[in-house]
Amino acid sequence: MPTVSPLRRIVFIALFAALFVVFSAVQIQIGISPVPFTLQTMAVAIAGSFLGARDSFLSIALVYGLAATGLPLIRFQGGLSLFVGPTAGFLWVFPLCALLIGLIVPRLLVRLSGRSPVLTFLAVFAVLELLGSLLAYVVGIPWLMQATGLSLAEAMAAGCYPFLLPDLLKNVVAAGAAVALSAYLPSLRLLRAADRPDRPTAAA
Repeated sequence: MPTVSPLRRIVFIALFAALFVVFSAVQIQIGISPVPFTLQTMAVAIAGSFLGARDSFLSIALVYGLAATGLPLIRFQGGLSLFVGPTAGFLWVFPLCALLIGLIVPRLLVRLSGRSPVLTFLAVFAVLELLGSLLAYVVGIPWLMQATGLSLAEAMAAGCYPFLLPDLLKNVVAAGAAVALSAYLPSLRLLRAADRPDRPTAAA
């Protein structure tokens, strides 16, 4: 099984960082919420599934580091103020979401290799819903409450309920892509290489 060279890994990290930037640029203000609709969670899910834990974390951290210097990379915004605003809780948890997805999804795809594609899709989808969406709300909603003074019910109405169905659809797409392209995922190549005793390689 071919491994992923260090140079190629750097390229993948940069590409998925760019993907996160592009998906962040797709935003719709829904009026009732300070949280815009974006494709960020789908970028996080895809990065975790495709790159594995470390590299997906680094891809998002790279964007954050550049955005912190003032570059308008996240929803056309930049600067440190972006990371203390009403949506900062969601932003801070995204690298963790990607890391956890990257730890679990590649191993899940390896374990379910050869099984029913439907079963594999459902398992991957469940992980993405739990670690890509639910975890984001667990961190993002309390921060939204603290930053805006909203009650829990108000924060859920503004920052959670309107996004549940869109998040579900985004995770359907991300899970479908991970299952359909599982033979080509860099994360699986790294994982399989790490399991070979004759060629020790850092795990995904």
